[in-house]
Amino acid sequence: MTTQDNQPLYLATLAKRWRQDADQILELAIAGKVALWCAFTEVFLQKAVKDGGGKKKKKPVVEFYPLVEVKLAAEELVQLQGRCDRMMVAAQLSCLDADNKPVTVTNSVGEEWGDSSMIGLNPGELFARMDEVLRYERKHKMTPYLVLEVPTGSGTPTGEISSPSTMDHPCHAPELHAAVACWQALFARAQAPDPALKKAAILAWLGEHHPQLSSAAMARIALVVLPHN
Repeated sequence: MTTQDNQPLYLATLAKRWRQDADQILELAIAGKVALWCAFTEVFLQKAVKDGGGKKKKKPVVEFYPLVEVKLAAEELVQLQGRCDRMMVAAQLSCLDADNKPVTVTNSVGEEWGDSSMIGLNPGELFARMDEVLRYERKHKMTPYLVLEVPTGSGTPTGEISSPSTMDHPCHAPELHAAVACWQALFARAQAPDPALKKAAILAWLGEHHPQLSSAAMARIALVVLPHN
């Protein structure tokens, strides 16, 4: 998978690209026509366990993730319709992992560690992956209206481009492209720097989305991206 395929398209940008509003994009996601992903930091994922039919029930598998990307399940997307301008707060969120297996996202491991803390979701942080977007556009013979995301204080995308991709520009800078994408994914919509988000989380994100970069390049990008470095 190329760098372009890994590029996230946030909800507002995807809506403008397809000349639709956020609720229309949500409807497509609810119908399973396009996946909307979200990145979470410092969370626990509880994976569903199949009942083997034995007398002793298996305990759910719960794992801690400093950074993880999951697809929001349809039942959660339905609750966002008509309210994409506000935070969604819940004790847990139903999601799907990369293999489309059900997982539950929480801020705590459950009763043995005390009451679960609430988890927040900003609908503006939902994004689609470029490879899935391009596949949908090819299938439906869509001509997208492309925008170039430039980070601002409010996280609002600005600027329009007519070329198929910024990667086609003769002065394309791969490390700058990766740095901007990483910053948008982890920091663009944050109200304040998260001291818990360390360099390791930056490197993990780069390793997943830009595996072609060398270790030295990832280290350089991490120094640029981390706002409280």
